[in-house]
Amino acid sequence: MSYRVLRNLHLMCGLAALPFLLMYAVSAVQMAHNKWFNTKPASVSVGTPAVIDAGLVDAAVVAGKLQLRGDIRGKLPKFRVVVPSVVHEVTYIAENGVVTVNTTRARFMGVLNRLHHAAGLWPSYMPLRLWGVAIGLVSIATLGLAITGIVMWWQRKQDRVVGLILLGGNVAFALVVLGMIRAAGP
Repeated sequence: MSYRVLRNLHLMCGLAALPFLLMYAVSAVQMAHNKWFNTKPASVSVGTPAVIDAGLVDAAVVAGKLQLRGDIRGKLPKFRVVVPSVVHEVTYIAENGVVTVNTTRARFMGVLNRLHHAAGLWPSYMPLRLWGVAIGLVSIATLGLAITGIVMWWQRKQDRVVGLILLGGNVAFALVVLGMIRAAGP
């Protein structure tokens, strides 16, 4: 494959992945230096009790009756309906159908933090499914960026020694850090 084609592929992979990688970089800095950023909720609303059908046994049914969309975490009588920008804390009393919903809305940095931690391809909330697919494509683009970069570097014979030193140093650093993290874990 010619250097020009590789360079164009490298550029396209980098441009495709850039916005997502920047988001992950900003949210990683926010997690490492939490005091620098305002991650307190933008608003918290305490719901007043309401009444729906009594005797329900499934959190998804209760959430549906309340018209809440998102990933359901937990089980009755208390569960959460979570989307990256909003968390609904739901308390349901099956005997009389009384339900209370407390809602927390995140600020921009809180949303980035939640997107950083979003996992899996098939959550029940469609925008998070699209996010998972996009992150999968970004992962492929990042691998393409690495592969095309290494091939282009190898084609430039005058840069091989410097490249080998940098590549070897980065691999050694990554292995040392991973080993240290693993040794500290369970």
